[in-house]
Amino acid sequence: MKKSRVELEQAKERVLNSKVFLFDFDGTLVNLDKLNVDAFALVFKDMFNLEFTREDFMKYISGRGSENGLREYLGVHGVEEFSSKELNDQFYVHKNRLIEEKLEEEVYLLPGIKEFLEHFKESGKRNIVVTSSRREHVERMLTHFGVYHHFEIVFDRYNVVKGKPDPEPFEKAMEYAKVNSNECIAFEDSFYGLQSSKGANLFTIGVLNDGWNEDFVYDLADFVIESYTDIL
Repeated sequence: MKKSRVELEQAKERVLNSKVFLFDFDGTLVNLDKLNVDAFALVFKDMFNLEFTREDFMKYISGRGSENGLREYLGVHGVEEFSSKELNDQFYVHKNRLIEEKLEEEVYLLPGIKEFLEHFKESGKRNIVVTSSRREHVERMLTHFGVYHHFEIVFDRYNVVKGKPDPEPFEKAMEYAKVNSNECIAFEDSFYGLQSSKGANLFTIGVLNDGWNEDFVYDLADFVIESYTDIL
């Protein structure tokens, strides 16, 4: 069995002493990966007649924002000219439709996150979302699950020049909160997201997500959880 870099008590101490929690969204707060894959698969089939798989999603897109990943994926398949705006717009058309159809059965909060947020709500700790998803989408999902009021602000792809895996998204969030990296903890699940948080010198808690990220999350995160209640 794989083991985290630090012991549980050390991780709990870091959580207690942190002023700001910086959360990724997809796969860290809300699990939307299957719908993301399905939506991209529909777009690539419709626009380019390509078969897009979960493996493609994890390799090219998950955690880093779509534009660079889309360019790499399409380049591998010989597509050099395309409108990233049109592609992203079509993705959200499909994604919003899939959410309406499958919200109750395929979209869910990560285990223990409600308990974690409630546990610290009177502590003065600040919760910030740092994501490659669109802000309006994040706000909609967090509102649906009844946890949006716990979060101070959402930093999305349009708040930065360089997205994940560059550290800029987390650095911008810390600049906004007027704190340094020793006063924060990042929560991440994806390969590119973990690279981003560690590049910003953040103590990072990796969130296991249905086991798909187990091969790298232990290597990149300081501590790994299956449920947020693990660190209460």
